[in-house]
Amino acid sequence: MERKIWFVRHAQSEYNKKKIFTGWHDPELTEHGIHKAHDLKEELYDIKFDYAFSSPLKRAHSTAKILVDEVEIVVDDRLKERSYGDWSALSKQEVKEMVGEENYYAARRGWESHPPNGESLKDVSIRVKPFIDDLPDNGNILVVSHGNTIRAISVLFGINTVDNVNSFEIKVGTVLKV
Repeated sequence: MERKIWFVRHAQSEYNKKKIFTGWHDPELTEHGIHKAHDLKEELYDIKFDYAFSSPLKRAHSTAKILVDEVEIVVDDRLKERSYGDWSALSKQEVKEMVGEENYYAARRGWESHPPNGESLKDVSIRVKPFIDDLPDNGNILVVSHGNTIRAISVLFGINTVDNVNSFEIKVGTVLKV
């Protein structure tokens, strides 16, 4: 049996709704997020997952619990969102005004740039690569994580490059299949 991996970005959280940098903060899903996770479960209805992994953060783990009930969800810290450091819990608009648009986009989406006291996408890729290397060699695998973690993973799988990953977007409650 070949290996297929579904990387799911968690459904909408309270911080997503308010356009706030979340990072390692741990808000709950919104009601809308819960409904979207159930919609995604319907989309994935025909797939029997052999393995399920989740970030420990509530928004990802809650999404994973909605998506699967027939297999144990293994929680792995390496799947956490990137740390936004000093930007965590700040409004994205306020940060953009504070640091300027160029610095904002460089740290928000650039491969090597990072928010003050936070992680770059490169840092996230270094953290998540051993997780990817540890995945089973076959079966249907569900991985519920975060936008920037999946963005870094997309580079590790060659879907994106360090030069174009800044334009790669995975919306809340959606899937990247590898």
